[in-house]
Amino acid sequence: MNALEALSGVCARLLSTHPDAVMLGEDVRDGGMLGLSRAAAQDPELRERLLGTPLSNGGLFAHAAGLALGGRRPIVALPSGGALLEGLSKLREIAALAWQSGGSSRPGILILAPTGPGFGLGGEASVSPESMLAELPGVRVVTPAAASELGAMIEAAYACSDEGPTIVALPRTILLEEIEAFDEQLEGELGQARVLQSGEDATLFAWGACVPLARQALEHVDASIELVDVRSLSPLDDATLEAAAAKTGKLVIAHAGARTHGLGAELAARFADAAIWSLDAPVQRVTGARGPFDATHEFQRLPRVEAIVDALVRVTGG
Repeated sequence: MNALEALSGVCARLLSTHPDAVMLGEDVRDGGMLGLSRAAAQDPELRERLLGTPLSNGGLFAHAAGLALGGRRPIVALPSGGALLEGLSKLREIAALAWQSGGSSRPGILILAPTGPGFGLGGEASVSPESMLAELPGVRVVTPAAASELGAMIEAAYACSDEGPTIVALPRTILLEEIEAFDEQLEGELGQARVLQSGEDATLFAWGACVPLARQALEHVDASIELVDVRSLSPLDDATLEAAAAKTGKLVIAHAGARTHGLGAELAARFADAAIWSLDAPVQRVTGARGPFDATHEFQRLPRVEAIVDALVRVTGG
């Protein structure tokens, strides 16, 4: 089965093991746009906790917040990351409830949203809005880098969503990968970056759909590269990232979307500050294009493997 089909079982298990959990979405009672509620819809007991909502993302988030404040634990299944942008004002209000109430109200909401290219949809359906979402105070944003960790990440995100709204950005490029089973546990804590490969010559940061591209790039570079999956986009794991950047003194950042106003720019600025005395070369950023793109060209949102290779060659001198 592919990863998307397997996620249906994960969502059903969350509803089954957590009696206070409910799932919201525009067609969750029919299986959902991605099929995430398909298994639950076939179970008469779980089907009662699938709440179909109107085509209004602002209203959807408001409804989820009300349920959370009433003691429920909503799981919001969205058709795309673009839906998060449509409901951005409500999401900001939900995240602000914790400090507005002096910490007495923390709406626990888990939001699942596919992002980036991969389904051949193009346009706003293939946007990667993680950088904008990471700017929201009080909102946790994480993204998996491999199909095998999808299930464990969603379960870990649900467990910590009682601290506030938690978004799992699901890269479309990995959702249709064939898998035998998900990893039983998430490697490391949800808020930690992961060092996927140790190296001495340069450090490469990537996340989500760009991690597989980074792995491909390393096959064409004759140098020792430290590969880091950022994974937690908000909050950032500053300690792990700063140590990895300082270790080699040469940093390349690869991510989807445009070069300007993104999380890559924020990371570059942070290390120009926190690790400036350890850096031996300018920070290199490799990104996709701004768009918008039609379905034929949607993969231009992702950086090319050749561009990542070129950046690594530049910083390592060969």
